[in-house]
Amino acid sequence: MATRLSRGSNRTGLSLGAGSLHWVKNEAKAEKGSNLIGVERTARILSAVADAENGNLTEIARRTGLNEATVLRYLNSLAALGYVERFNTAQYRLGWEIFRLGQRAFSGQVPGDAVLPTMERLMLEFNETVNFAANKERSVVILEVVEGRRAVTKLSNVGQSDPWHASALGKALMATMPDSVWRDIVASAGLPELTPHTITTMKKMAAEIADVRERGFAVDREEAAEELTCVAAAVPVAGGGPSRYALSISFLTHRLTPERLEHAGAQVIAGAAEIAKKLP
Repeated sequence: MATRLSRGSNRTGLSLGAGSLHWVKNEAKAEKGSNLIGVERTARILSAVADAENGNLTEIARRTGLNEATVLRYLNSLAALGYVERFNTAQYRLGWEIFRLGQRAFSGQVPGDAVLPTMERLMLEFNETVNFAANKERSVVILEVVEGRRAVTKLSNVGQSDPWHASALGKALMATMPDSVWRDIVASAGLPELTPHTITTMKKMAAEIADVRERGFAVDREEAAEELTCVAAAVPVAGGGPSRYALSISFLTHRLTPERLEHAGAQVIAGAAEIAKKLP
């Protein structure tokens, strides 16, 4: 005798009543919600580990707002997968897998053959660190770094974000934007005082942007870090308009004379123009 399929049948010959169907739907919804909570907690814990640098369990739990037992469970799983590393018995830092994924995320953002020859040429001329950055989602993000060969150099990391108001890269990019756009970015990001030399008022920032536009390159005069002066130029866009990329050279201040600063500015402008010709 054939088995009739009723409403809600699971097509195995067994009929699901209205109550059972409601339970299945609720179970599926709960599972979906649980998965989303797990993803959110994982992201919060990874961010807390990054912010704490070498944080212990108590510090990471405090930053996430989760209890220590929950955080420990996630940390153990992340450590097993290589996303977190445990050291000194009770401290945590980001693991090698995060670095590997980060490198993959930023590699290919811009063709290496379009930027690296210019960066390497500038590094060889000045023997200083050269950086290439992009305006990505209203952040100044380092995409490529070619480090100088001196004993003491300015260290930058791929994926690192520079401050808009206190970096030569940020100011070079803002100088290509309409005033209303860069002012909105600065208003959102703020003007925190990073060193005694940091620009902390909108009036002074407006004057600085005007200088960058007139000079063609931006200078960070120990505004983000003491003893560090950077020179940057935006990569020009055909027909003008806001630039997406910028190129910089970082100097320890005592190695940079006024004459050398002007020469570095001219060279970074030329380098940015050279890169622009190679970009799609």
